[in-house]
Amino acid sequence: MSLPCHFARKRETMGIKAIAKLAPVHVVYTISAGEAADTCIFVADQDYEIMDVRETHSTAGASSTTLDVGVAASGTAPGSLTTAISSALALDSTANTPVQSTLTSTVANRLLDRGEQLALNYTGTVTAYEGAVHIVLRPVRTNTTY
Repeated sequence: MSLPCHFARKRETMGIKAIAKLAPVHVVYTISAGEAADTCIFVADQDYEIMDVRETHSTAGASSTTLDVGVAASGTAPGSLTTAISSALALDSTANTPVQSTLTSTVANRLLDRGEQLALNYTGTVTAYEGAVHIVLRPVRTNTTY
């Protein structure tokens, strides 16, 4: 049984690189004590949507310590990011307990265009904080021709 020619043609032209551009990307950023600072952790090589943000820590930050995750355009400081989550993550919560954030309902704030940066913005005293941030990005398919 042979495939219709339009299926065979797509099979020939869609290679591994094209398929890989559609796979989710898991960005992990680990912070040791004394290292937490506003920073950009990923530069988009294509368009993405932030799909999930989680945080866990072995040592909590001081009272009222928070982490915001979002998008910073080229030339924008991480502290001036456009937030992608509905409220900042509390870093003074119970140790070794993963926390999943709620994403903002404004889809445009969760989109990273090619060349934009995934940024972290800390508030409060984070000198003792040790933990990790896990972010899942979904490629946004803008090119339908391979």
